[in-house]
Amino acid sequence: MRSRERVFWVIACGALAVLAWSGRAARPMGAPPVARPRSEPGPRVTMAALHQQGGVPLGWQLRVPPGNVDAGRASFDALGCAACHRVAGETFKSAVPQPVGPELTGMGSHHPAAYFAEAVLDPDAVLIDEPGYIGDDGHSIMPTYADVTIGQLSDLVAYLGSLRDGGSPSCHGSAAAGPGAGLEITTVSLRDRPLPPSPAAHAFFAQDYDLLPGQVEGFEEWFGAHGRAGFLDAEGLVSLDTFVDASRASHALTTVFGFRDEAALRTFLGDPAMADLWQQFDAFVGPHGHIAADQPLVYRVPALSGN
Repeated sequence: MRSRERVFWVIACGALAVLAWSGRAARPMGAPPVARPRSEPGPRVTMAALHQQGGVPLGWQLRVPPGNVDAGRASFDALGCAACHRVAGETFKSAVPQPVGPELTGMGSHHPAAYFAEAVLDPDAVLIDEPGYIGDDGHSIMPTYADVTIGQLSDLVAYLGSLRDGGSPSCHGSAAAGPGAGLEITTVSLRDRPLPPSPAAHAFFAQDYDLLPGQVEGFEEWFGAHGRAGFLDAEGLVSLDTFVDASRASHALTTVFGFRDEAALRTFLGDPAMADLWQQFDAFVGPHGHIAADQPLVYRVPALSGN
């Protein structure tokens, strides 16, 4: 072997050794590697179809690789997250008596994995508009974590997603402080939009969601046997419709409840007798959103439609 080739291989082998050592040093000596499961295979699509669909498959959403809950809990503590966020029932070395950030107890019941990942990578993506969450510069007071690895991020998201509560979902059956206490009615602007037909309902509540894997038939059976009658028995409920929008990246199903007036809507959401029905409903769905509004949220425009 010529001397120039020998020098090249010595340098190459040395570089590989450095990389191997740096990978080993990334975790504590003697600590076993973190076991992370593989993701389920996603949809298959040709490149031509991908381009025709806007660059992403229909229904696409960012998917965070599966993580390890125990490793995520350890990273949550090591990164100092407990210095700002409280988790009921958990004890952390980095915890402080009065954390200033949002409490994370039960957060896994209310947000998808991609939301948690974005909150860690870009705290300014969604600003909590309440005292103590936004600094004088207009940015989130949460620090950024530019050095977090993909593995750590996956583990953190897995841990946050595991923080689930067993109580009634927000807006459902919360009668302790009176019917619909704390409910905000959104005023929907119809400026530069076709007006809806004159409806019998004058207050609306919508829940947008995705069904859990394999739950379509079970949900339809439950709704036909129990859900429909249980909801329609509510005083002041005048309409109940569910829509599917397959073009949406997530929360493709929307169920809209229409009420005679705002008082009926508030009574419905604050009725403790409805709490069990809501828990049965939500057992079929993943993280979801709610909105109460003074106008129909989805409606047909006859002037822009066919027969």
